[in-house]
Amino acid sequence: MSSQETQSINRDDAPMLPRLGKNSPILSYFCVYNPSLGPHEENTKDQILYYTAKKVVPADVKMKQVGLAQALVNFTSTFSPSHPTQNVHSQKNRMIFLQPEPGFWMHMCVELGILRKQIKDSKGKEKLVTEYLDSQLNDSALEAVLKIGYEQFKLLNGTFSSILYDENKVTNRQRTKTLMHAIEEFFSEWIWKWDFDRLDIMTFSAVFNGVPVQPVLRANYLNINKLDVSIKEHFESNISHLFVLNVQDGGLVYRSPDLLIDDVCALRKHVLKKVENHAKSEKRKLDIEMTMMKKDSTKISGLKQFTKSLSHSHILSYFSSGGSKSTDTVNSSATPNSATASIDSTLALPSALDIPSTTSSPNGSLASENTNQGMYLTGLVESIAIGMNGEERPVTKSDLVRVYISSVYNGEQPQENQLKEYYLLVYKHKSNLVWSFLLPATSKSEDLLSDPIFYTDLESYMNEKNLETLTNVLIENIASVQEKSLNLGKNYKCFYYDNATLNIKSTMIDPRSASKNPKEKKAAIQVTNEMLLQLLEVREDFNKIPRTSEVYTRSTANHWIAGNRLYNTLRASTSEDDANTIVHENRSSLDECSRDDDMDDYTEMYLIAAKKDTSLADVEGIVNHQMA
Repeated sequence: MSSQETQSINRDDAPMLPRLGKNSPILSYFCVYNPSLGPHEENTKDQILYYTAKKVVPADVKMKQVGLAQALVNFTSTFSPSHPTQNVHSQKNRMIFLQPEPGFWMHMCVELGILRKQIKDSKGKEKLVTEYLDSQLNDSALEAVLKIGYEQFKLLNGTFSSILYDENKVTNRQRTKTLMHAIEEFFSEWIWKWDFDRLDIMTFSAVFNGVPVQPVLRANYLNINKLDVSIKEHFESNISHLFVLNVQDGGLVYRSPDLLIDDVCALRKHVLKKVENHAKSEKRKLDIEMTMMKKDSTKISGLKQFTKSLSHSHILSYFSSGGSKSTDTVNSSATPNSATASIDSTLALPSALDIPSTTSSPNGSLASENTNQGMYLTGLVESIAIGMNGEERPVTKSDLVRVYISSVYNGEQPQENQLKEYYLLVYKHKSNLVWSFLLPATSKSEDLLSDPIFYTDLESYMNEKNLETLTNVLIENIASVQEKSLNLGKNYKCFYYDNATLNIKSTMIDPRSASKNPKEKKAAIQVTNEMLLQLLEVREDFNKIPRTSEVYTRSTANHWIAGNRLYNTLRASTSEDDANTIVHENRSSLDECSRDDDMDDYTEMYLIAAKKDTSLADVEGIVNHQMA
């Protein structure tokens, strides 16, 4: 064997060197378990309701991981029974624990990010150094991810306990399988979508789990409320609640007075996801149409080249004899005018596919075109079915969304830990306002939602009540308020959060705050993960040090980061004050009792300022002015 062959073999057998650079943190495994389901050694595997990992692991490894999690929780509970451990740090991993309900635990393990680099030792020789980036993950953000997951699961399925146990608090194998299937169906897709590098998403969508309330003029608010009441009366209380969102920024424009803000917080995420999925679906349709148009244009250009090589007599005799059906189809459907119309019909609102196709009235007449001002995203929705020969045809499918929330209707008294079932009907208006209706989960509501006439009746009734005029006024109102809201200039980024009403406002995540001017955009502050980590540390200082009102720090990027917490010991919420306000922010007396009584009532504001352009005194002055 030659020396070259020996070197080649040795090179192939040599282990691959780890790649230099930075690796992002990734999920190692996630599980949901209940120790009471497998109290004995022979059935401990029954404790695990769901388990998923980045790679396939044996059953004994799963049990060891769950066993370690239980041991850590039990050990820390001996020191603090009311507050067991929520996170554990190790050299390579971060373990997070959450008990959303008594007896049920959600647990995930995240592998830390890694930085590999070459350095020279004291003798000048290069060596590989691996650094685990523990400081790049925030415990509050990771715990908030699990809280949001449980919030959305409970919204669509109810609580773990309600699925597992009957009225007598007894379970059986069938109920356990039902719960395991529900958990797997939700978390198998959801948990792997999280990007642990996107601290901005975790911070503003999970840690500060609030609702960006869109301030509107009181007159406009009363007009929506009047429409809300009239809809309930017209449909004989079959519609219980209504809330309106602005798609542009996800802001809450209106909610029924008896719809709790905590429920809106959960519903809002689901509705915006529905709107996002619909937009993606419409984009896919447009891409397919554009691709087909390009193919058709290629066929036409090929036909033109073909006709140039034939005499006029031959081509005329060809078409006069009937020609090819496929050629006739191409010529009739690929004209420039029809192509443009196809694109416009996909982009414009309303279109022929916006409402269910079977919307004829009992006498056979179709609904008038002027009622089609939007589309339904749940209930009876229009979809496209592809036949065996590849042809597309519109079909109507049922997409009834059942949700579980705390809000009640018809004057009922809310019961602790009791959820009411509703059907969620989402209607997207062409103005980019989304009207969401909640119907009690009764057989009467099911019949109503299965009737295509109901959808046209609801849309027609709203149009009779001048929905078009109302939405135009609202859009103008929203645009004018947004220009004034938190306008602190390019040298500041601001975030506002009210813990009592869950109201949030921000220029850190607002897309409108990004200037179109490249020079101004470059000059504006770019919020980094490092800044957000320090912002979260400021918030943790508020929680660790009771009654702390102000915290100031400086980031390594040379930015001031200021936090101010104002405790609302006396919240002014009298009807007389509300009557004198110009702008209505959807704050009702129910906001005061929608939160737990033992939770602090406070308002927080965080400010990021460029240190080179501002002094600490300037930052303090701006914070005090905004919180006044």
